[in-house]
Amino acid sequence: MACYFLILLFLQIPPPDLESARVAVEDQDYGSALRLLDSFLESDTTHIEGRYLRGIALRERGRNPTIQSRLQHLLARSENDFEFILAQDSSYRDVLLQYAILKRYQNDLQQAVILGEAQLRHRPELDYAVTKLLSFYWRYIVNTEPEEARVWLRKQTGSLSPLFVGRAYERQGLYEAAETVYRERNMADPSIALLAKARLDFARMRPEEGTRSVEKAITNLNSRLDALILFEEIKSIASPAELAAFEQIDDTEEYRKFFNVFWNHRDPMPAAPYNARMAEHYRRLRIAEQDYLFNGFRSWFRSTFTHDEAYFPPTYLLSSDFTDQGIVFLRHGEPDQYTVGEANSWLYYDSMLVFHFAPTCIAQVCGVTEHFVPVPSGPTFEASLIGLDGLDAGRRSVEFLADGLSTDRHQWPSGTRHWEVPYVVGAFRGLEGRTLLEVYYKVPVHETARISGPDSITIEAGFAVHNQDWERISYLREHQSYLRGAPASIDRFQLDLPAASFNFALHARVLDGVYLEAIRFPYEVPRFTASGLQLSDILLADSIHTLPDQMLREEMILYVNPSGEFSRSVAPFVYLEIYNLKRASDGQTRYRTAYTLIPDTEGPSGAISLQTSEQRGTRESPISYVSIELAEASRGSYTLEVEVEDLVSGGVAQVNRSLILK
Repeated sequence: MACYFLILLFLQIPPPDLESARVAVEDQDYGSALRLLDSFLESDTTHIEGRYLRGIALRERGRNPTIQSRLQHLLARSENDFEFILAQDSSYRDVLLQYAILKRYQNDLQQAVILGEAQLRHRPELDYAVTKLLSFYWRYIVNTEPEEARVWLRKQTGSLSPLFVGRAYERQGLYEAAETVYRERNMADPSIALLAKARLDFARMRPEEGTRSVEKAITNLNSRLDALILFEEIKSIASPAELAAFEQIDDTEEYRKFFNVFWNHRDPMPAAPYNARMAEHYRRLRIAEQDYLFNGFRSWFRSTFTHDEAYFPPTYLLSSDFTDQGIVFLRHGEPDQYTVGEANSWLYYDSMLVFHFAPTCIAQVCGVTEHFVPVPSGPTFEASLIGLDGLDAGRRSVEFLADGLSTDRHQWPSGTRHWEVPYVVGAFRGLEGRTLLEVYYKVPVHETARISGPDSITIEAGFAVHNQDWERISYLREHQSYLRGAPASIDRFQLDLPAASFNFALHARVLDGVYLEAIRFPYEVPRFTASGLQLSDILLADSIHTLPDQMLREEMILYVNPSGEFSRSVAPFVYLEIYNLKRASDGQTRYRTAYTLIPDTEGPSGAISLQTSEQRGTRESPISYVSIELAEASRGSYTLEVEVEDLVSGGVAQVNRSLILK
């Protein structure tokens, strides 16, 4: 050994240092780490940190070789290092957990669970060990017959065994038995208990209760461990930006905000009593755990396409429990169209994403698991979708991967009928500097006559407001009963908001039925606090009812037409409010209002001046409503422009609204 260091001194090569090995392990450069650690341990085979680092490097290096004997050799060397450390100090760092990971690689899942539980007993402060232990338990139950799994789990004294006794029942569809286990056996962590209840509720088609359980888990979050457990539930659909944001959080309130926003901005109808995207996520999880399990290791050498991990966003490895098809399924659901051939292809219409899957073949021996490939083989879609040639197909596949593995989409249950619910938003001056918003919508109740069912139906309508960060500001929800096939119904939501940018969501659905519509859109709430002339939005109505000699908004009933579609033979009403007119010396206001119809496409007729009128009054902020004749206009799409000129101050303001003439 002395000769070894003399040679190093002669060659002026510094002896291997442990810090370089630490950095290599941290950077996952396990080949370099092994070279450094083997050299370092030649001088001191009992160095506990050196053995710890080498055990990790050997284990991770052992995941990749295709030759089974080499894999077992590396894992056996790793086992020797971990056994050495345990003989010296079983509480050293997280060596029990690292050893448990090795046992998972060796497919000894019972021993992985036992070692993981021992790690928690020795070092309960290692919160990340809980999520690893959850994965060991989960892998055990999905790879073991449920009856056998329950027998073994009931013999365990670990804190998490009751949870997975229940999960084993769930996998057989024995939901009442699972519920009994959860109710009678106290689980160590409240978050784990609530999420177990949520999974069960969603499986039993109780989405309201499932949503409440998840929301309660978020509300009760009070530690990093709670956050890690919650993130385990959603990691398969997180975006790279969300992953990066989560890793930077160190405050419990910020964690709560993260999870609330995560679900809020995915929810297609946030005013409903349950989160539809959340329910869909747990539905896909149940299917993926049955049909798309992956028990191997993610290795980048599997094909000419996947040899380079640079193709994949960092979120790809978060779903290592599932096949590549399962990863896509969890994010995007069932494909809208697929082909079956030497390579299977999946197509999603709304995003126009295409994915190709095929097993790796080496020397005419093909594997079982299908994974991403760049170019399809056999029947597929049009060349314009997948690429005009092999080079173009490969380029597009890279783009599809980057986009598809960074995003996710909601999917409504099969059989859902999407009806058209036209809506219109009107903004008016409210109280104390706020803006009054009126959202009118039309529910096509008559369409329910097309399907059989009870004579009476209940329709739920909801409206929700979130800020730009998808934090909930307000929501409104109401139910109305109708006779099946009744005429379309028009209703409205009213609320006050400050002038700012928001995300709005409107939905209407038949309870216990198949009809629904869910709409989300950004909206900039205008400000009406300026001192000069301002106009509210225009509302177009089929009729307006008011008391005689009354010009107060509270005394009027507007039958607003949310679709903006009118017959040329009917004169619609135009309603708007005028703010901040100036009074003349006689105390009167004087203003001129002009209505112009502008075609959305250029035609021979051009803009049509409908009418102009001058008015006097005593109100500085009057309301205005008139009926306008449209018979001279042709069919088509138009913009109605209303211009108001204050004849006292000279101020001019304009506002417009789209409409369609039939």
